[in-house]
Amino acid sequence: MKPTGSVNVEIIATGDELLYGRILDTNSHWIAQRVAELGASLRRVTMIGDEPETIAAALHDALKRDAHFIIFSGGLGPSEDDLTVDSIGEALGRRTVIDEKGAEKIRAVYRRRGITDDATHRRGERMAHVLEGSTPMQNPVGFSVGMCVEEAGKKICTLPGVPSEMRGMFEAHIAPMIASTATSVFLARTYYISMVWMDFFPLYREMQRDYPDTYIKNAATPPVEGEDRNKVHTIKVDFVLEAPTVEEAEAKMSEFLADYMSRIEAVGGGRMDAVDSGNVSRD
Repeated sequence: MKPTGSVNVEIIATGDELLYGRILDTNSHWIAQRVAELGASLRRVTMIGDEPETIAAALHDALKRDAHFIIFSGGLGPSEDDLTVDSIGEALGRRTVIDEKGAEKIRAVYRRRGITDDATHRRGERMAHVLEGSTPMQNPVGFSVGMCVEEAGKKICTLPGVPSEMRGMFEAHIAPMIASTATSVFLARTYYISMVWMDFFPLYREMQRDYPDTYIKNAATPPVEGEDRNKVHTIKVDFVLEAPTVEEAEAKMSEFLADYMSRIEAVGGGRMDAVDSGNVSRD
């Protein structure tokens, strides 16, 4: 068993450029990191193209599962194939409208740049499309307006595909919503464990067995053969646990690490060196 938390998240990354391998989906990787830091459980990442029926189908599937937050990234720009909001609207039976606050920000910039033709302004206003009844999420970095709409007890949020804009909007709008829903905290630590190779994995599996509610995972390591198995090797190991409060999480982690170290000493000795100071995050 591993920490599960009380807040579940799904990511739906949209964009033909992702499916063709033209760009790397760094957005989902970053959101996954932040979701974990906030203590929520990322349940699934889905990558799809820009077709409206595909976007609608992905949303319908996600609504059947257990996510509290369904986060879309991409498809909020001014191009004709930026169809995320319209597609979500079709799936939910909601009308697309213009967020006037976001649209006026776009118009003002266009005016300052001397852009006056109506066609360009209409294209720009596509970046301010939201659904009727949704809560617009203003963009602190760029133009594209996101939104949060509730359906079947779940929050559906949209973020732009531009990484800097996505990060700014996530921190300004979605992170506080996840944090306010939290009822427990996650605490993460990463350590380098140095000990005789042949002793590492029996003890590692013993700790997993004795601490079933703690996530214990070693980094991938190449096989070790022959006499090298009797030598000291260093392996990176992640630990994540959950508790009702920060204080209880810290105490639980300290007890766990002390027990792990005492067992290392008991099988011949070694050391545990912290890689970072860890995160306390609310779930």
